[in-house]
Amino acid sequence: MAVVVSHKGSDFDALAARALRQAALADVIEIRLDTIGNPGLDKLREFMVAAKKPVIVACNRADAYGEFEGTDGELLELLHTAAEAGAGFVDIPWYLSLELGEVAGKCHRIVSRHDITGVPEDLPKFLEEVRDVLYEGDLIKLVGEARSTEEALRMLNFVGEVGGGLIGFCSGAAGTFTRVLAPILGSPFTYAAPAIIDGDLENVATAPGQLTVSDLLAFFPPGGLSQETAIFGVVGNPAKHSYSPRVHGMTLKAAKLDAVYVTFEPDNFDAFMEQVTHENFRGFSVTAPFKEDAFRVARTNDGAAKSASAVNTLLRDGNHWRGANTDASAVEETLGAGFRHHADRLNKPLMMANMHTLILGTGGAARAAACAAFALGGRFTFAGRDAAKAEALAKELGGAWVKWEDIRATPYDALVHATPVGSLAHPNESPIPAEWIREETLVLDAVYRPIRTPLLMSARSRNCTAIPGGEWFVRQAREQFHKFTQTEPDSGLLRAAFETALGEDS
Repeated sequence: MAVVVSHKGSDFDALAARALRQAALADVIEIRLDTIGNPGLDKLREFMVAAKKPVIVACNRADAYGEFEGTDGELLELLHTAAEAGAGFVDIPWYLSLELGEVAGKCHRIVSRHDITGVPEDLPKFLEEVRDVLYEGDLIKLVGEARSTEEALRMLNFVGEVGGGLIGFCSGAAGTFTRVLAPILGSPFTYAAPAIIDGDLENVATAPGQLTVSDLLAFFPPGGLSQETAIFGVVGNPAKHSYSPRVHGMTLKAAKLDAVYVTFEPDNFDAFMEQVTHENFRGFSVTAPFKEDAFRVARTNDGAAKSASAVNTLLRDGNHWRGANTDASAVEETLGAGFRHHADRLNKPLMMANMHTLILGTGGAARAAACAAFALGGRFTFAGRDAAKAEALAKELGGAWVKWEDIRATPYDALVHATPVGSLAHPNESPIPAEWIREETLVLDAVYRPIRTPLLMSARSRNCTAIPGGEWFVRQAREQFHKFTQTEPDSGLLRAAFETALGEDS
């Protein structure tokens, strides 16, 4: 497979200079001449010689994320000039393929078709109409703008089914992950924007959802992508805030494994799981709101998942999926260490078996927290804004429950917050007022981004031992990595990756 770095601009000399400056980052260089037009045979030939790499020349109209407003004749003449100048490829819209005809020299034609309104429902027909206008040796490029993860996966799966060197992926934010995964499923090219380096201070993407080449390459395993590369990812909605891609991605690289880790944000979990049938999809980190859905979808579940009725880790098992829960053990370990530190800080004895944990929330993370409290020998109480759900969950797992407005009057030794409130999705919010937090208690917030949540800052003001969600996250990620790969992660590196991600966002 080849990484194509696509450059565009309004001045040919500046465009050429940037493309040559970044040539080392590309396997193939694309120059987009939408707003420049035909710079002439001599300038194009000079650039081809200097590039020392295959060059694609394209000139896109608005129907392919371009700005060219010239005539068809001008476009055809430009591409013929590029072929004569020594271009490795010219990109021709499918509807002008026959008008372009054969091109000079050793130049190949990429016959491209875009749909900027979505991924076509009938992809076989979308492809067949392009095949009707091909010349021998042509490459086909299909691009649809994904409006959802499910739609993007449909395009990705089609590329894998067709095979035969079809270039295919999705534009749009929802399709960004296809630019990483398409080569694994057989696409010979994937496209990236120039890196933001030296004097190149802007991200000049040539299509929506396009990664810079530096960001794209950061996903790749040490040996590059292959059709054997394993695919892992975090699945949630929202999930773009997750540090999992950076933490797991860096740890996979350090272990020199042929694997990538990306983000998926499906609208419907069942529809997502129906799409990830290709054998390269090996495992997923599952986050809100899909942990209970994952438990239901898994063919088998481990003991922790059964206890919590929630799954945060899905693992391929042949044609099926098995579920695991690494949250429960992570919370248990975090609470246990927290209780010991809490006792030392307050200089008073502490019996974990007598601890009462109040859990805010009723989702998968709250279920894991309840299992952890039980494993430590203590008891637990749920509080949820939906009182009926809190009551039902307490009955299911053998705990107690209180109404949200009764939190302030409820005695507890540890408070575990397991909702998204206070995260970047709900910034500057606390799930409860500061005066509701009991003084000199242990407070664990599942939210890890930001690391200093309003809840934890309020807890410190009330002389509580405040534990950030990063402790929970790192512990569950460590166990999850082992389940994904059957290898022990470098725990120090995993934690360092988390702290690096945290520092980049602070």
